[in-house]
Amino acid sequence: MTEETSTQQPLVQISNLKKTFHVKDANGKKAMLRAVDDVSFSIYKGETLGLVGESGCGKSTLGRTLLRLYKPDKGSVIRFDGNDIADLTTAQHKKFTTEAQLIFQDPSACMNPRRTIRQILMEPFVIHKRDLSRDRQKNREETIRSLMEMVGLSVYHLDKF
Repeated sequence: MTEETSTQQPLVQISNLKKTFHVKDANGKKAMLRAVDDVSFSIYKGETLGLVGESGCGKSTLGRTLLRLYKPDKGSVIRFDGNDIADLTTAQHKKFTTEAQLIFQDPSACMNPRRTIRQILMEPFVIHKRDLSRDRQKNREETIRSLMEMVGLSVYHLDKF
């Protein structure tokens, strides 16, 4: 944490988060699987967090719990405005999910190879009804071209699969 981030409020703060699942073991007996066990961290503006670990160690469960797809057993997920994500209203949660998402490492699991890069990049604008201007398609196209240039990719690649 830099000196600057020590004076800022975190965008996301996870405190003592726990998530368990009730499963059956190999013998058919009930067992408790500790998927996330006492995890705490903060993410500040301008920071990126990457989770690394073996398959089955709880990375996806942690992300799904952060997005409120799973309810935590204990602990809290706090957002920059100070609200516990579990207590967000439907409207607040919808806004939150337009600003936060999980990005999985395996592109074949999250990108349809039958769609062009343009189609894939356009999808969030359509789903979240971003850019409600009269000429929304033109504005979305300009935004997508700008995003490609921002990350150092040529707009030439937009029509590639």
